[in-house]
Amino acid sequence: MSHFLSLLHTYTPTPPNTSGWQSPSCLSEVDLSKHGLNPNRLHTLGDRSFQNGEVAFLTVAGGLGTRLGFDGPKGLFPVTPVTRKVLFHVFSEKLRALQQRYGRTFHWLIMTGEETDKATREAFRKNRWYDEAYLHIFKQGTLPAFSTDKQPLLNEDGSIVCLPDGHGGVFKALKQADLLSLLETKGIQTLSYFQVDNPLVRLDDALFLGAHLHQKSEFSTKVVAKTHPEERVGLFVQDGDRLRLVEYSEFPPSLQAVRDKDGLLKYRWGNTAIHLLSTDFVRACAERTLPYHVCRKKIKVWDPITKTVQMTEGLKLEHFIFDALPQANNPLLWEVAREEEFSPVKNATGSDTPETCRRDQIRRWLRWLKAADPMWLEAQLKENPEPLLEISPLFADNKDDFLNAWKRLPEKPKTLHGCCL
Repeated sequence: MSHFLSLLHTYTPTPPNTSGWQSPSCLSEVDLSKHGLNPNRLHTLGDRSFQNGEVAFLTVAGGLGTRLGFDGPKGLFPVTPVTRKVLFHVFSEKLRALQQRYGRTFHWLIMTGEETDKATREAFRKNRWYDEAYLHIFKQGTLPAFSTDKQPLLNEDGSIVCLPDGHGGVFKALKQADLLSLLETKGIQTLSYFQVDNPLVRLDDALFLGAHLHQKSEFSTKVVAKTHPEERVGLFVQDGDRLRLVEYSEFPPSLQAVRDKDGLLKYRWGNTAIHLLSTDFVRACAERTLPYHVCRKKIKVWDPITKTVQMTEGLKLEHFIFDALPQANNPLLWEVAREEEFSPVKNATGSDTPETCRRDQIRRWLRWLKAADPMWLEAQLKENPEPLLEISPLFADNKDDFLNAWKRLPEKPKTLHGCCL
C-alpha cells in the first residue's frame, strides 16, 4: 500500500515531450503494391496461420454497461437491429463462422472483472454460445482506489476498495490464469485482441494477419483516420525509433489540428483497440510492470457517518495495454475503413451510442447488398427507404463473403424490412 501512496503523492501529469514526434507510417490494403507487397501472398500467409490453428482470440470484457444505462456486463448488451443479439452472441457467431471455414475450433479467451465475471460465466453456460472446451474466461487483477486527498477508500467490512487494473493488466492476468501455458501447448503464435464494445470487429481478416506475420510484428493495430481534430480518440505518433499511442486527454491541443503538405491531419491515426499480438511478446510483457495511470472516477464507498454506501469521486489506478507498444519490435499500423470495422457502443447519448451502432450495422449491410444486387435493393428501398435488417456473421461477415453467399441463395428475400439472413 505504501508503494501506491507514494505513487499518488508524487504523481504529477506532465506534458509529453513532443520534440521527436513524427507522423507514423501506416499500411492499408490499397497501397500494398506501392510497398512491394503482394496481397495474395499476404492473404495466403494469414490463411495458413488460421488453418494451422496458430491464432487465438482475446476479448477484454471487464466493464459494466453503466454508461449505457445497462445493469450488467457490457458483453450482455443487446446490439443487433432485429433479433437484439448481445455482443457476446455476435462474437461467438463470428468465431463459429471461422470454424466452419477452417474446419477447426479456435480458442477464445475472455477477460472479465470482479463485477462482470459471474454474470458472464452464467450467460455462456445458459446460452451455450461457444464450445466450453475452447472457451477460457478469466478475471483481470485489481488495484486499490483512493480518495481525492489520497487516502485509501474502504468497504463496509473495513477492507480497501479495489478496482480493475485496466486493459493493460491483461498480460499478468493471462499468466495468473495459466493461459500462457495453454497458448504454448497449443502452438498458438498470435493473439487477436479486441474490446467487447465493437460488433463490427472483423475476426476473419487473413490479409491483416498475413501482413502482421510478414513484418514479424510483435504488436499490430488497426487504425482509422480521425474525423475531425477534436475527436476523442487515442493517436499514434512516431517518437524516434519507437511507436507510441497517446490518449486524447494527454494529446497536446496545439498539435491536434496540424496538417501535412497534403492537407491531411498530421496526427490522424486513431486507435480502434483491435490488435494482433505475438504470444512471445505477451509472455515478455507478463514479466514487466507497465506504467500506472491515475484517473478520477465515481466510486462506491462506505460512509461511516451515514452508515450507507455512497458514490464519491476518487482516484483509480490503471495500466493501459498500449504502454507496451514502445517495447514491441516491428509494430504495424493497418488502416481500415471506419464504416466497415469500427462502431463501438460506449455512451447512452452523443457519439458511439447503441443508436449509432445499429445505424452503422445497417448501413454496412446495405452497402453489401448494393454491391450484390443493386436493382433488387433499389426496388426494396422504394417501398421502405429506412429498412430494419440484420445479417448474421454465420451468413457473411465481410463484403466478399456476402457477395458469394447472396449468389448461392436459392430464393431472394421477399422483403428487406425486418429481413434476417
